[in-house]
Formats: sequence, structure tokens, C-alpha cells
Amino acid sequence: MLRLGRRIVEDNPLRYPAAMLDDFLQEYLGVVPDEQWLTDLFYRAIYCRQVYGTSLVEYAMYGFENRPHTERTEYVTWFSRYVYMAFLNKERDLHLLDNKYEAYTALKPFYRREAMLLGEEADYDAFCDFVSRHGSVFVKPVNMDLAEGVHWLVIEPDLRATFDALLEEARSLRGYEVTRAIEHKLILEEGIVQSPVMARFNPYEMSLLRVTTILADGKVNFFYPCIRMMCGDGETRKGEDYSIEALIDAGTGVILTDGIDSFGTYGCHPVTGVGIRGFRMPQWRELLSMLEEAARKFPTLRCIGWDVTHTARGWCIIEGNTSGEFNMSRCVPAGG
Repeated sequence: MLRLGRRIVEDNPLRYPAAMLDDFLQEYLGVVPDEQWLTDLFYRAIYCRQVYGTSLVEYAMYGFENRPHTERTEYVTWFSRYVYMAFLNKERDLHLLDNKYEAYTALKPFYRREAMLLGEEADYDAFCDFVSRHGSVFVKPVNMDLAEGVHWLVIEPDLRATFDALLEEARSLRGYEVTRAIEHKLILEEGIVQSPVMARFNPYEMSLLRVTTILADGKVNFFYPCIRMMCGDGETRKGEDYSIEALIDAGTGVILTDGIDSFGTYGCHPVTGVGIRGFRMPQWRELLSMLEEAARKFPTLRCIGWDVTHTARGWCIIEGNTSGEFNMSRCVPAGG
């Protein structure tokens, strides 16, 4: 794998530029201070990316280093999932969820927060009203993918300057890894405050769930729900690249596994020490009922990866994904 991975990189400089390895080393040398080991890992991961469709992170999280070919082919990987999604979800209707404002409009009762669209000069008065009523505001490109361009809004004393900066941000939007028709607009959302129950894992960063619904033969099925727990410590907000995940039982809402990331497993959250396995999600039946109703609103999008979290207002949808990854399948216990 190492030899072939290196050759793949050398023979395809446009797809795998030198900066790709440099960025990989810069990101992970602080965690694993062995440059040669990480470099070899990178080339092996590139081999598996070409052959099995894994992302660099999946290579480590799935333990592909020590798995035979027969086991590697059993995973629904980052790139191979698009084959299944093309069968399950009608391309002509992807915009219903890929466009974040269309999704908000269709699912507004389940968002449990206010949002507005911004992209024109005429939006200024609505913007001033919106920020005056909300202490925190989250900004997303309306055609966001892979969390590109997502950030908290820093509201300057001069609202006009803040608004003008947002207009410029909207005008400069570019295409993302998954090609979409780019609309030069932003969606502003009222900030989400997780409930005290969810905050037990980490009060500094929001934990969220990915619950995949698959609509088949008129029935909504729930496929491998999981929780993603962020690991920021209040000093630095690290985001989802520094998170641990665990599998949830779809029937009961109880976490079935320890937490896991690319580097190991965790019985307790590393920030708060809260135990992971056995933790019961609140109001689980209400969540499943909400997502079943939401899934039925999109009969031509039969597989949707819902990101949700629990707030004082109950469960809320963060977004629905028409090409959600399946990396939590790695957490299913042997024989499960």
C-alpha cells in the first residue's frame, strides 16, 4: 500500500498536490509527533482512497491498516456512498435540502429557531431587526456543503459595516467539493443553545446527533444514529475535526459504545469526564416522531442524514443532508 500510494500521489500532482501532504502533517503533528509515521500513513490512506473510496480520516477510524481486502469492501465509504445516494435520492430534488433556506422554509416548526436570507441591499432593515432580537447569530452559505463558510457572526457596533461585510461574503461564495449551483446568498440563524442534558458532555461546544432516515416501502427506518461530541475546552473552539463519536440504539436512545476518533476510544468525555456508554438521550420517542414526519415531507429523497441537537425547546433540526456519510457503522459491536 505504501509503495502504490506514493506512486498514485507522484503520478497525479493535480489531484494530490504537495500541499495536501503538508496540510495533513501540519494538522496532525501536534497529536502524533512522528513525521515519518504520519507521512507513511498519508500514502497508505491515499491508496485506500483510490481503491475503496475512503477519506483520509476514515482510513484511520475504520482501522483499514489492519483489515483484509474482503472487510474493506464491506464499508460504505466517503466516496462510494454517492453511488447509493444517486439511487435513493432524485437529483432533481436535491435542492430541497441542499439549499438551506428552502429546507428551513419546509421544516420551520422543527428548527425551533428563527432564520433569515441575506444577499441584497434590500435586506438591511430585516438584518438590523434580526440581530437586535438575537444575542448570537450563526451564518451559513445558502448552498453550504461540508460546513464550508460556516461561522458565528461578530456583530460590530456599526451594523452597517457588519451588513456590508456579509454582502461581500455572499458575493465571494465559491463552489464546494460537491458541485452545486452556487447562490450568492447567506442564511442567518438564531444561535442554538443546547439543553443542560446535552451540555453535560461539554458545556463549551455543542454536541449533536446524526440520525439517518431511509424511506422504503412506505416506512421510515432509522439507520445507525450516532452522537458527535466536540472536544473544545473553552479556550479554543476546535469544531468537528476534534470530536469523538458513539453509536446510539435507535430503539431506546441509549448510547451503545464508547466514544471513538481517529486515535482511539474513550469511556468518558475528555473534557468533562462524563461517561459515554449507557447515557440515555432525552425525549427519544419525540425525536423519532419528529424525524419521521420530516422525512415524509421529501418522498423523493429517501435517504437523509439529519443533524439534530436537544435544546430547552426540545429537539431541533440543524440540517438535513442528502449525501450524509456512514462512518458511524464502524461503531457497531461485533455481531451487531
